[in-house]
Amino acid sequence: MPSSTTVRPPYVVPCAGPAGSGARYALVGADGRLVRPPELSAVGVFHPDGRGGFVAPAADQEGRYGYLDHRGAWLAEPALPYTEAFEDNGLSRFQAEDGRWGYAGTDGTPVIPATLTEAHVFRHGLAAARTEDGMGYIDATGRFVIRPQYAAAGSFAPNGLAGVRVADSGRCGYIDRAGRTVVAPRFDGARPFGPDGAAPVRVGDLWGLIDERGEWVVEPSFPMLNAFHANGLAHVLGGAVGDRFRGFLNARGEVVIKASDRMSDDFRCGLVRFDNGYAHGYLDAAGEEVIEQEYEWAEDFDAAGAAVAHYLEPLDEDASEEARAAAAHRPSGRAWGVLRSDGRFIPVHHPEPLTDAEGWVLGFGFGTGLAAFVTRDGGVAHVDRDGLDVCRVEATADGAALRLADRAGTTLWETVAAEGTFASAEPAHCQETHSYLVYPGAPERDVADLAGDLLAAEPRPFEPCSLIFDDREDPYEPADPEDDPDADGTSFGAMSVVAQTFLYAEHQHDFSFLQDWANERFGEIEADTIGRLTSRFGDPLPGVERCLRSGDGESSTVWQVGARQLVLQSYFLVGDGDVEIQLWLAAVAPSDEAAQP
Repeated sequence: MPSSTTVRPPYVVPCAGPAGSGARYALVGADGRLVRPPELSAVGVFHPDGRGGFVAPAADQEGRYGYLDHRGAWLAEPALPYTEAFEDNGLSRFQAEDGRWGYAGTDGTPVIPATLTEAHVFRHGLAAARTEDGMGYIDATGRFVIRPQYAAAGSFAPNGLAGVRVADSGRCGYIDRAGRTVVAPRFDGARPFGPDGAAPVRVGDLWGLIDERGEWVVEPSFPMLNAFHANGLAHVLGGAVGDRFRGFLNARGEVVIKASDRMSDDFRCGLVRFDNGYAHGYLDAAGEEVIEQEYEWAEDFDAAGAAVAHYLEPLDEDASEEARAAAAHRPSGRAWGVLRSDGRFIPVHHPEPLTDAEGWVLGFGFGTGLAAFVTRDGGVAHVDRDGLDVCRVEATADGAALRLADRAGTTLWETVAAEGTFASAEPAHCQETHSYLVYPGAPERDVADLAGDLLAAEPRPFEPCSLIFDDREDPYEPADPEDDPDADGTSFGAMSVVAQTFLYAEHQHDFSFLQDWANERFGEIEADTIGRLTSRFGDPLPGVERCLRSGDGESSTVWQVGARQLVLQSYFLVGDGDVEIQLWLAAVAPSDEAAQP
């Protein structure tokens, strides 16, 4: 719905909630002022309200949904179990207390009462909706223009046809806006018609294309065929087993983009992202590479043409001073930043983007116009599509307070709780060196003190644990020969893990710099540990190594301390693409001490 306003909707900014609760969301204006403090448990995308402002679905702290305007005021008080984003026609689906669905207008009041057991988005004036009698189609007043009778119903396409599944046979066909059958139900699956008059349909396990008369354009031959985009292309998976390809085909069934590498299944801002597992770039609808594969990682563009990306090559002396400053202290000098759909890359002066709990970059994917980056001092900076900080969320050193500040550092909001309630943000990918330390008391405790404790400990059999292959976590627990045939249990003494990390294969496929970064940090830890142990126990034995456990790469440094040997071993292992790196410290007793009762 068009709007003549020059007002901009507020940004949605997540802040940590009280201990044991999820995030709370604040509204911050484009000018940096606080529109609403972080007291919302959910906020959707703001949509023009047709009156010069914006409206969004939102939920209060108890999880009750209503509708907010761009000034942060409730248009409809939160009293519903759920509301969804507004559609182009200015309607938002909502769920009532009894579980039924209706539609609200941009003023937050119901336009279509909640009488439906299922409700879908409007397309070309009609929406599929369900009652106890089945699926049918309603208009924007809620009137059923095609009575409920189908087992399932899809969206109407520009040509006025929609796919339906009939109740008696379970087969799919197509009807027109009057409910007349145009293509007889004879398919096992059906997707909407594209703008050029072809529709993907499934027979058995394979997909093909039909025209508006139901005639085959391409007989079923594709393992997967998605709906057509507005540009007239549909994402396809084709080829025989062992020779698969991904790409896009047109309404004539011609594969116009074909890639053996990975490729997104969606065009954003006219471009589709592809990569070879190492470098990412973007193609246009003709399959031309319009943004070169210069990025080690990148996401799909958001609606305004912004994506978080990581530059592939180190920035050299010819790069701008701004770019080189942003790349400082990054793996091999490469920079994170904002990539625009016109190919412009804007470096961001923060170490890396914020990730979810599983290590995946959040980016611009939530439609808020902001991407979150971890700052060097443990805060979270929310960056706009021009690479500029809009605001920052940060915890105090003792974790007792959380602060929301504008880009100038002025406090917009602050809350105080018990000490340790709020945590500083930590990089998930390129962690600080001390973040890999796991020995007791790290990083404050000197590792040489740990060595002293190990040397003084009562010796007993031990076998270091593999993070990939072992079920056990205690090195003193006997290894099961069936689980680990290489375990021999010959070491006798005391040991501790100094540092460790686990790199998932999926993460390394998307973030190929992870292993280089971890190797560099573990090299620093090993060198520092050798220095500390040498300072305490003297020079290590020249040319002597001792292997506590074999992997795909290991090295050790050995000191003789009295009758025992102090062993520092680095350990590298690969399994099914996963990688573990560990640094072990052990005080190994002589064999005659092991033989004592």
